[in-house]
Amino acid sequence: MVKEKINELVAKYGSPLYVFQKEEFVKNYLHFEKCFKNLYPKYQLAYSYKTNYTPVICEIVKQLGGYAEVVSDMEYNVAKRLGYDNEKIIYNGPYKTELSIEHLLAGGILNIDNIEEVKKVCVVAEAHTEKQLKVGIRVNINIGQCFISRFGIDSDNSDLDLAFYLLKESGVKVEGLHCHIGQSRTIQAWKNRAEVMLTLADKYFPAEPPKYLNLGSGMFAVMKPSLAEQFGDNIPSFEQYAAAVAIPFAEHYASLPEEKKPILFTEPGTTIVNSYIDFVGRVDSIKRIKGQDIVVMDCSKHMIGDICQIKQLPIDVICCSEEQIELNNANFVGYTCLEHDVMYTAYHGKLGVGDYVVFANVGGYSNNFKPPFIAPNCAMCELDENGNSRVIKRREEFDDVFITYIF
Repeated sequence: MVKEKINELVAKYGSPLYVFQKEEFVKNYLHFEKCFKNLYPKYQLAYSYKTNYTPVICEIVKQLGGYAEVVSDMEYNVAKRLGYDNEKIIYNGPYKTELSIEHLLAGGILNIDNIEEVKKVCVVAEAHTEKQLKVGIRVNINIGQCFISRFGIDSDNSDLDLAFYLLKESGVKVEGLHCHIGQSRTIQAWKNRAEVMLTLADKYFPAEPPKYLNLGSGMFAVMKPSLAEQFGDNIPSFEQYAAAVAIPFAEHYASLPEEKKPILFTEPGTTIVNSYIDFVGRVDSIKRIKGQDIVVMDCSKHMIGDICQIKQLPIDVICCSEEQIELNNANFVGYTCLEHDVMYTAYHGKLGVGDYVVFANVGGYSNNFKPPFIAPNCAMCELDENGNSRVIKRREEFDDVFITYIF
């Protein structure tokens, strides 16, 4: 974004500010979806609400035909307020309340996480014999990751057999399998994921395939080169991810008519939204302490997500001040009173008080991840392809934070 546009947006919505690039988001979404559907037409994208549940973004996903993947009643209510039918909402997560049962009874997709949840669903089924309840099971599988995931029912012991047995005894139909293993973004991990899930499908659905197989998420997003190079040389493309998953599915079910093939779900979040929200912050002060240049911003690391603690986010400096200082190895720090509130390190170059810093790739776990700590959150605006803007999240005020407290 150029200086004139930044100044215009900040004048309208204040600083700091999230800026959502609508058209670029849509292009990326459609590209991702096309890569999978070209190889396996029964592919269905389900957008991960926890990644960024900004309603305008979720509404765009709905208009594009995407399902809603939710892990809480709050997220479920966002989907319902946007007009989603239950059969296009996937309710996941290790903890579920009574609202998830209402969703199940209304024909929604629900993936069971543990044996206790199996037992609860069985009780519901026995109390509603007039309905044929249908569920999926989240399985805990080994795809070669270097950690033990805490989610799902272990496919390597007797728990998965027990889950199928209990559900069948209570008249509940298992119509799908689900998995999600974060932090495993390599092509080989996705090949392993597809292979294991297809093997489990053959084992537990010997007569005919399940209605769906859901492989969760965990793919690299499109990134600016300065961020991508921090992840190494082998960042897979969407085409490569699709080939790793959709081709094995297409080959495995090649003999079946289209209507008999299972739906292939994935649940991308950061993969489709991360690169299409920028964050604008203002330089409030610059100081040097014991040889270390410190740039104090009007924002905080909490507003741009944990990735800034792991990698250096791409930044653009928008010069607005006539008084520029040559900085060496400067740290950009937040407005909080926490020593570790650091947004960017080792900046070299000119900078002045009043300049703006634009952080890229902050679409995931940012505005919805920011706690009400020290100050309320800022606004978010949407930019269209013509440069027109509108507010899609207003700036929070005192009452937004303290309305639940008793004075």
